[in-house]
Amino acid sequence: MIEIQQITKSFENDVVLAGISETIKKGEIFTIIGPSGQGKTTLLRILGLLEKPSSGQILLDGQPICDLPDAHPIRRRIGMVFQNPVVFRETVFDNIALGLRFRGVPEDVIREKVCMKLGEIGLCDYADRMARTLSGGEKQRIALARVLITEPDILILDEPTANLDPLSTQVIEKLIRHYNKEQGTTVILSTHDLMQGQRIADRIAVMMGGRFIQSGTMYEVFTRPT
Repeated sequence: MIEIQQITKSFENDVVLAGISETIKKGEIFTIIGPSGQGKTTLLRILGLLEKPSSGQILLDGQPICDLPDAHPIRRRIGMVFQNPVVFRETVFDNIALGLRFRGVPEDVIREKVCMKLGEIGLCDYADRMARTLSGGEKQRIALARVLITEPDILILDEPTANLDPLSTQVIEKLIRHYNKEQGTTVILSTHDLMQGQRIADRIAVMMGGRFIQSGTMYEVFTRPT
């Protein structure tokens, strides 16, 4: 589904990505692990079309996507959630409904879908609360629900549970697995948590110095490290 072809990225004289190539299969959970400062977030931003590479190309279903004159059709297939949750100065309901309203979905359909998502993230009684008054874990659940409600083909998650309590982490991991297995959503996830990688990943890539130094199944990476 996604082919990463010799992606490099430099900021002035600082080389962040040093020639990454990988194929991510449709419907898999692909997890990138590694210390801070190795280029994980930069790569995810390039995959999410928020940054352009210095060189190299990303292919989605065989189509180059890094230099499209109009990237909106591709962006609508991609959902991205960041480490620090993004919520707007609106109610929880309106935060989750945002993407559907941009797409012109009728309000009765929006209400049905948002109520379903509130149940999935365990915040049914919070619909009318202002999102910015909630805890960090609750905000991250809202941010994830706002993305998932648009049913993206590709879900990109940058350290989504790094600062969360165990309950919120459990809820988010459960949602990731659910959408991956039930709807075939392709998930690309970065994490510092090796146990999280082992819990949910189909394949893992170890990132050091702007490169993937090893990729493979959980068994291959953790029992035959290179």
